[in-house]
Amino acid sequence: MVKPNATRALAIAAAAGLLGAAAFAVHELAHHLLRREGAALLGPVSKVIVLVLFAFLVLLACRHLCILGLAAWEHWLHTGDELEHGALRAPSVSIIVPAYNEGAMIATVLESLLAIDYPNFEIVVVDDGSSDRTYLHALPYQRRRPDVECRVLAKPNGGKFDALNHGIAHARGEFVVCIDGDSLVHPQALKHCIARFADPRVGAVAGNVRVANRGTPWSAMQALEYIAGYGLAKRAQSAAGVVTIVPGPLGAFRKSALEAVRGYDGDSFAEDFDLTVKLLGAGWHIVYEPRAIVFTEAPERTLELLRQRYRWTRGSLQALRKRRHGLFSPRRAPLRFIALWYLGAEHLALPALHIGAQLLFVGGGLLFDIHPVVVCWWLQLIVLECAVLTFCVAVENESPWLLALSPLFRAVYMVVLDAARLLAAAEEFAAVGMSLDKVSRLGRLKGAQG
Repeated sequence: MVKPNATRALAIAAAAGLLGAAAFAVHELAHHLLRREGAALLGPVSKVIVLVLFAFLVLLACRHLCILGLAAWEHWLHTGDELEHGALRAPSVSIIVPAYNEGAMIATVLESLLAIDYPNFEIVVVDDGSSDRTYLHALPYQRRRPDVECRVLAKPNGGKFDALNHGIAHARGEFVVCIDGDSLVHPQALKHCIARFADPRVGAVAGNVRVANRGTPWSAMQALEYIAGYGLAKRAQSAAGVVTIVPGPLGAFRKSALEAVRGYDGDSFAEDFDLTVKLLGAGWHIVYEPRAIVFTEAPERTLELLRQRYRWTRGSLQALRKRRHGLFSPRRAPLRFIALWYLGAEHLALPALHIGAQLLFVGGGLLFDIHPVVVCWWLQLIVLECAVLTFCVAVENESPWLLALSPLFRAVYMVVLDAARLLAAAEEFAAVGMSLDKVSRLGRLKGAQG
């Protein structure tokens, strides 16, 4: 089990408090400048820039405060849980591993699964028509550990959703854990996932995805993005039982819940999000388990990163369009209603506001004199983001050195990602064709879960 370092967590939390105080100080400086120089001295364009940036800052601050409050509540609610409620029973679990051309990684993935500390599980590998030696590399693991049954199935290529459904159909466990063919699971992850099913309302548990390769600026900022997404957003969602995406690298499900919604669909590029929405629509709660850690490999090249996020955004919007009736039926399926509106805001509204505010700020700076108040508020936005990221690093027990990237994360990385999201949204609404591209593997995962 990954045990949090209380001293470091308190130190980082104190740093977050100092950053929050700095944000307040910057705001007071902006207010002082505005009173001293007078709003009447601002030109009409400068007034528009000031008002828009201030509105965006207030909106972002309110969002952060609401999510931060829920995330903190969820964190302290489950801090110190030691599996007492799940120790008396170890229900059977089937781990499904869909694999397409994962010959270079499948042995490492299966080694990590055979090292899992759980008394009652099986492994089902589904070779989805690979053209490499994935099937042959997986076969020897059928007899590697006598107390764990490992079956290797082969089928014609039908896509990841079809491979997962094939594996679920052959699963014998009461619970099903789906992972990606290039993910390394922490030895204690399964125990923590299954313990959350002690609540009969829970239909799925989202694992904690961590980036293994952090040697480049892009991959390090993706690590920070994942920490923020899981440390903040998913904790907040979990407090309400409405985690919006059960991630592909590690997701645990009640098999009965999967069978009730007929598993994964193949009519979108985001089968994980689509299945999550189906489960929420059926009334199941979905929670996040931070101790169920899984390691994945992030793209290190700019083009591959943008292609990945382009595909994720278009897939999510396809699922939103498919389930759009749920946007207007809060009484019929309240959990689905919340998830759909949240994802719509994350993929459309907030990126549009963010890019619009940045364009207005930069455009105003090039064409007009930027007023000191505007600069102060923009700096306040950066400081606010740094404070939030500091909280996330603390609760996720992550490396504090990542915080050095916080200013670049907000000023550069998120701008690039939001621009890619808006481009993907525009092409999705314009019905531009796309293909499913597989991200190339770099071989950075070996030894990550140690």
